[in-house]
Amino acid sequence: MQDLGFNSLIFEPMSVPREMAYSIEDTIDLMDRVNTNSGVPMRICLDVGHAPHPDQRDPYLWIERLGAVSPVIHLQQTVLNKSNHWPFIPEYNEIGIIKPDKVLKALEKSGATEALLIFEISHREHMDSDYRIIEDLRTSVDYWKPFIESERARS
Repeated sequence: MQDLGFNSLIFEPMSVPREMAYSIEDTIDLMDRVNTNSGVPMRICLDVGHAPHPDQRDPYLWIERLGAVSPVIHLQQTVLNKSNHWPFIPEYNEIGIIKPDKVLKALEKSGATEALLIFEISHREHMDSDYRIIEDLRTSVDYWKPFIESERARS
């Protein structure tokens, strides 16, 4: 695989027990098993809305424990016990649990040296919200921008 230019493969732990990597320990175990004889290392794409295990619903715990092996992190605004894929707009930020400063602190705690933060935001197919997609994405960028700039300035 490295001959083809791959430096890693990435999988995303999912949010229901019937799928693989339902807990942090299951995720680590899967990575250990896959990476034992792998030609290219398996890494993780964490999603802040996927914290399914009843004892591990805190998304920051997942980032702290697995951020160092997560070159990609999906960002969405959400509430506990759901994966809403909401934009980072005031009405959702008020009730949502995802805070940029906490995400960045958890990443730092994990020992991660680099991570690509990607919005994974979904809008339902409804006429009442379809017109807001671009505006919501811009608002989400504006919400995260000062935190990212502050982090860059620190580095």
